[in-house]
Order: sequence, then structure tokens, then C-alpha cells
Amino acid sequence: MSQSQFDVLIVGAGPAGVQLGYYLQKTGIRYLILEQGSAAGESFKMFPVHRKLISINKIFTGSTDPEFNMRHDWNSLLTDDYGIRFPTYDEKFFPDADNLVKYLADYVSHYSINVQYNTPVASVSREGEIYSIIDAEGNTYTTKNLVIATGFKKPMTPKIPGIEHSINYVDLDLETRKFENKRVLVLGKGNSGFETADYLIPYAALIHIASPNPIKMAWKTHYVGNLRAVNNNLLDTYQLKSQNAVLDAQILNIEKLSNGQLDVTVKYGHAEGEVEVLRYDYVIACTGFKFDGSIFEESATPELCYMDKFPAIMPNFESVNCPGMYFAGTITHSLDYKKATSGFIHGFRYNCRYLFNMLNEKIAGVPYPHQAHPKSARLLVDLMLDRVNRAAGLWQQAGFMTDVFVVENGQLVHYKEMPKPFVMERFDSQEYFTLNLEYGDPIEGDPFNVERIHRTNTEQAQRSQFLHPVVRRYAGAELLSRHDIIEDLEANWVEPEHINPLLHYLKNEMKETTATIANEMDIELAN
Repeated sequence: MSQSQFDVLIVGAGPAGVQLGYYLQKTGIRYLILEQGSAAGESFKMFPVHRKLISINKIFTGSTDPEFNMRHDWNSLLTDDYGIRFPTYDEKFFPDADNLVKYLADYVSHYSINVQYNTPVASVSREGEIYSIIDAEGNTYTTKNLVIATGFKKPMTPKIPGIEHSINYVDLDLETRKFENKRVLVLGKGNSGFETADYLIPYAALIHIASPNPIKMAWKTHYVGNLRAVNNNLLDTYQLKSQNAVLDAQILNIEKLSNGQLDVTVKYGHAEGEVEVLRYDYVIACTGFKFDGSIFEESATPELCYMDKFPAIMPNFESVNCPGMYFAGTITHSLDYKKATSGFIHGFRYNCRYLFNMLNEKIAGVPYPHQAHPKSARLLVDLMLDRVNRAAGLWQQAGFMTDVFVVENGQLVHYKEMPKPFVMERFDSQEYFTLNLEYGDPIEGDPFNVERIHRTNTEQAQRSQFLHPVVRRYAGAELLSRHDIIEDLEANWVEPEHINPLLHYLKNEMKETTATIANEMDIELAN
């Protein structure tokens, strides 16, 4: 048994742990990643069960700009040199999970990331500022900065009498013969539920998919965690009467009969409260996962939220009740749950870069990256439009990751891609502009049949439904003004209707800001 001390300890070598390790490797910070499995991204050896990722892998974008191309590459991790990217491992638009495992292994090797494999963590405790991690062999590792990047490990089991008679998604295999000509009930209307149903369509006699709430389609909500089109073949078979069905229903009970079949009592949500008993050969529970807190002792147990699905975190990804404990990866999604993409690689890779910058500032005293520019409305237009036309972080983390332009000593100081909840805390006594890409307000009805605003009707740009740039001016937490840039078919904001209204807005706002600074600092500013 041994004892080792580190500046940063990371538990988990999934995509998030590895991404954070990439940035730490470039510094003098002493860090170590502890991984219970034999390879990075171990969970992707099992999930998704049916081996097709729903994270897109769009190789041909018409652009040679690697930053722009990361907008459509949802699997690669960030690097400064774009030296190793996932599209060289798989050409399919929806790639194979096995290729992601290969990519992660090569990424770790290529950048010499410090991962210690086959090291399950047995316990985590805290005394004062120090966290102690003990592995299965009794070795102890200590740190003031602990990062949990374990993802979701624990299945969410619904509290249904008889649920023990179901097969959980984590135990599902690819053997289809046993489902031939059988009646199957799938619990859960998420992607894992529909992925499973889609896989069984050619074999099962009948498939019902049920949950209390209606389906939410990703193409309507703009949330990639909702049901994706690649998994929704069962909807065709339902609406075209091929024996399958989608039920908005509460499952009241599952009873196993002597012949092995299952009687399931359901209460329909759209049939005047009708209760019915339906018979199936198999029930498959695809009801999601949650954070597994079993390794934490009482002194280091993080608070949870969203029905204990996520750790409760602050805007800097630090635990709300365990100072010095941070989180990375899909478990940071509580800050933008069902809104942005922190639950997915193409979102949380930017969270990891931000977390690194915060840790680098805390541990090594390196200021958060920023660049100062002359205070000029014309220059700010150019900076903002360059960012919305190229930046992948603003695009992938729409409405969550924010660029900030702080008005400071007659300059504009530019900070890239900070989480929106953090900005108001960091700059609570300053004036600043924020820049986001955002969708418009949710609409009712058919999202493919929306009356669009004429591209010259810039005064109505705030009504834009699709992704478009939004600029806001703040004094601390107080919103002073807002300007929307009208949506563009190809998301390329380079036309006069994009440039001129933004320039007019910034000139007006910066004139007010200049006057404020002149009064407060009693300095003479040039006209």
C-alpha cells in the first residue's frame, strides 16, 4: 500500500476525464486519472447496447476551417493542434461505439495523458480541505482538488410493483431469437427505449413502448437528448398500423404468471383514466441512469438534484456542499438540463476546457485566458461576427456557453466560452456585453411549418425561431439592453442586415458606457 499526493485527482477516464487530462498535461500541475477499467471510455464497450452512436459525425461540411468543422463533429475531443480527430476512425454519420473506444485510447497515448487503469475507487473521504481516495488495493491518493468524471453508472429503476420481472437495459444482449414472435413492452420513451424497440421491430410480434409522458422529438425541442429521428422507426409502424404502439400510460403493476408471461396493469393518460391489463412475454426497462454515489463516505457525500440523477453543482462545476470537489462530463448537465448539451461529448468538452482554466487559475495563478482590444464598436462587430460564424463552443452549447466583452479601462477585454450562470458572478461589479447563439421561444404546432421573418425585417429579429446570435449588455447582474441578429438560412451572418443593426446598437450602447466610465473614473476620454 502507498500514499500519493496530487494537485488534481480525476476519477474516471471517460471522454470528460481524458479531455481535462489533456489540458492538465500541458502544465506543471501534478494530476492523475484513476480508471477502474482497462481502457479509456470503458462504458462505450457496453453502451449503447445496439452499438450505434447518435452523436453525429459529419465529415463533409464544405469548410476547411477545423474550428468550424467541430460544430458538426460531435465525438472528437478538443486539442490545440487538431492533431487527432474522430472522423479518421469512422466515416459513418452515426458511427460505431467501438470506434470511439479506439479513438479515446489513441488520444490518451498520443498526448501522453496520465491515466492509471484497473484502479477501482473504494472510498472517498474529506478532512478539512483534503480529499482522500482509497483504491481497491488499499492505496491512498490525496488532493485538494478532486474531479469526479464517472458519468452515470446506476440504472434508474422505476418504483413499480413487479419491476423485478423486467429486463433492464444494462442487461440486454443482442440475441434476437428469444424475441421472435413475442409480445414486448418497452418502458421509457427516450433514445435507449426507442433504440431497443427499433432493434426488435423485425422479430417481435408486437411492441408497445410506454411512459406517463408524451414523446418529445429532438427536432422540435432542439434538445439532442430527446428522441432522435434515427431511432424513431417504431413511430411509422404505429401510425401505419403494423401492430406496434406508443402508450402514454402509467404502469401500475407487473405480475408474473405461471407460464412465464407478464400481466401488466396500465392506466392510460388519454383515455379518461381507463385501466387495462395487457399481456406480454417480455418487459424491458429503458428508464435511464443516474449518478452513483456509493464510493463517497459521509464526510464527502455530494448533494444531489433532479430526483438524485445529478450532483448539485455551482456555476464553476464545484459541489454545492463539498468545497474542492468538482464534476466533469455528462454529470454536469444539471446546469443546463434539457436545454443545452452538457450531457454529451460535443457539449461537455467545452465545460472541461472551462474547468481546466478555472483550476489553472486557482492552483497555478494563471489568469483565465482573455484578450484586450481597443474600445471600438466597429471592431466589436467584427469580433462578434467572427465568433458566431466560426466558434464551435458557442454553437454546440447554445444558450449556455457565453463570450464576454468586459468594458475595462477604456478597453474591451474578451473572455471566450464561459458558462452563462458563472458570468454574472465573475463580473458582478463591471459592465460587459455577452454574446450567445440561441434558439427562439418554443412554438406550438409543426416546427416545419413556421412563418419566418423576412430577412430585412431586422426590427423583429427577436422573433427568430432558429439559432441566431443574441448580444446583451449588463451592469453586474442587471440586464440593460438586448440585441438579436436575425436568423440566417445557412447560419452565416455576413450581410448588411446582420452588420448594420448590430453596429448601430453597439455605437449607442458604448456611448452610454463611455459616459458612465468617464464619470466613475474621472478620466478624459478621446472623442
